[in-house]
Amino acid sequence: MTTPRRTTRLFALSALTALSVVAANLAPTLASTARLEPTPVPAPVAAPLAVAATAPITARPAPRLTMSPGLWAELALHLYGPALNPVPAAPVQAAVQAPAKAPAPKPAKKAPAKPKAPAKPKASKPAVRAKTTTRTAATQRTTTPYRGRNHVWIPSLGINKSVAAFPCSRTRPPDNLVYRWGCAGKNNVYLLGHAYSVFKPLHDAYVSGRLKKGMVVVYGDGAGKIHTYKVSWWKVTLPTTDAAWAWAPQSRPSMTLQTCVGKNSKYRLMVRLLES
Repeated sequence: MTTPRRTTRLFALSALTALSVVAANLAPTLASTARLEPTPVPAPVAAPLAVAATAPITARPAPRLTMSPGLWAELALHLYGPALNPVPAAPVQAAVQAPAKAPAPKPAKKAPAKPKAPAKPKASKPAVRAKTTTRTAATQRTTTPYRGRNHVWIPSLGINKSVAAFPCSRTRPPDNLVYRWGCAGKNNVYLLGHAYSVFKPLHDAYVSGRLKKGMVVVYGDGAGKIHTYKVSWWKVTLPTTDAAWAWAPQSRPSMTLQTCVGKNSKYRLMVRLLES
């Protein structure tokens, strides 16, 4: 029969044995753990060789085994497995990778700029003035291109002749020239010429019907002054004194052209012009 005291001793020995086994198995683990320190194991108590028979056996309370909480946890892990007291795994810090930077977009290549057309040079003011001057001079040349003394021009008929004087006292027939007759009255420039030579274009214009009102005749007098006349009317008559109206004085500056027409130059063509 086992006494309470013996039971207590057996329990203590079993516990110490178990602790020794646990300490041997967990030595590497306890060595790596800084927080767990080995608990000194009390020296075993030697059992008395003999018990005096005469000594009264008194029941004593079983000694309480005190162990640190860490040692109890290791003992429970060894005896009953990790299911009852799981050791929390060390938190694993997930490696957080920085998101890869997207490659910077390459700048778009700019198309080569098209060369600009050279600006047109602006005309300077002196050039404009020169152009205006040229136009003015051209207008003057077109308006008054005639210069000369005692000269007649009929542009539409191609006549360009010098004018000779034919005095009123002259009895000799005219030569092959354009004459200004001295018997004509005031304001009446009277020019005459043969129909077969110097005034042939005038004769032909009348015969062909090309003689028109408004035809221009230019005349340079003895002083070199230029006069412009235009055809007003014309008339054919016999060379008699009945045609004195042709050389009579006029109320306004006028001109009379005379040449021969008809068979054997029987008639005279009288053309009246007014100065414009």
